Amino acid sequence: MIKELQVELFRFDSKVDYLPYYKTYTIEYKQRDTVLSLLNKINSIDKFGFEATVDFNIKINNLYMNVNELIVNIVDATSNEFKIEPISIYRATQDLIIDKKDFLEKIVTFKEYITPMDMDEYAKNYELDYYASNTYDINRDYIGDHSLLIASDVIEQNPKLKEDVLKFISNVDNGIWYHTSLQNRVFNYDTSKEHKIKSLLSMLPKVTYSGISASTNIKTHHADISQFFEGFNIASFDGLNKNSSSSMIKESKANYVDISLKYEDLAPYSTLVSKNFSLKIAGNILIQAKDENADFIVVRGKSDVMLFDGEQKRIEKAVGREINLPVISQEQFVKLLEGEKNSSLLGFDKHKVKISFL
Repeated sequence: MIKELQVELFRFDSKVDYLPYYKTYTIEYKQRDTVLSLLNKINSIDKFGFEATVDFNIKINNLYMNVNELIVNIVDATSNEFKIEPISIYRATQDLIIDKKDFLEKIVTFKEYITPMDMDEYAKNYELDYYASNTYDINRDYIGDHSLLIASDVIEQNPKLKEDVLKFISNVDNGIWYHTSLQNRVFNYDTSKEHKIKSLLSMLPKVTYSGISASTNIKTHHADISQFFEGFNIASFDGLNKNSSSSMIKESKANYVDISLKYEDLAPYSTLVSKNFSLKIAGNILIQAKDENADFIVVRGKSDVMLFDGEQKRIEKAVGREINLPVISQEQFVKLLEGEKNSSLLGFDKHKVKISFL
């Protein structure tokens, strides 16, 4: 069966363009067509910069992937409207082609431990692990998840190098502490890579810290709604485990503000070496919700409220922008839906950002 895709394609020539722009296309595709075949079809209509090989990587609808992925699988996971971009807009040179110098230079830092042939293999296989990281968007000096995966291989193959390699990857300015999970950013992500990185973290000296939780599992019962939010715009932060409150928000008759950063990792280990890194991640989430006209954001639980609400003044300073966005937990939202209006019973009297809609 032949179906149609609506495509927005990133266009940019670093030699002549000041800003990127997008061109739109309607493209037909079949069940077994890949992203590469899609790019080839567009290129036959309108020439643009990309590499017509199965090793090429791009970003579609905020998911990073290889062009060998099937179009139907991406449609099932997202929609039939594709926004196609390079894996790093920051390093784009010609449309979907980027300058990979920074990625390759960080592989070369392991030259004492790996062969030139190994370097070529890592360059071919670990490109997405570097550019898809949310950490890369915030800290360009980050050594990259590809470096952590190389480090894991080096230690596994030669345990005598363990201390040297761990010292190298645990730099307080750009090391492993700033890692953020790729599981919600890379299409069909190989989770064994995340296990390797967590194994590296477990090899480092244990440090007790009072930072944000690495994971937050919130259980909220189904609300018996008596108080609706019709006319409100409500966003959510659902975290790595996708503890989504989207259905509750939609049931409340509010407009659900679907932000692309809702499944991000808050980098809990970064609090061991940096006061501001997690604040910047939280700030980007709040700014996106604010810019999408959210009246407030629903987060997972108390730990998130402590960060997004309790630290919002510090967050504003870290990102250099006023935010002033109310933050409530899923549990508080359920109570609101069930008709509770007492600010102190809801815990809103303890919030730093005033809940103005009560």
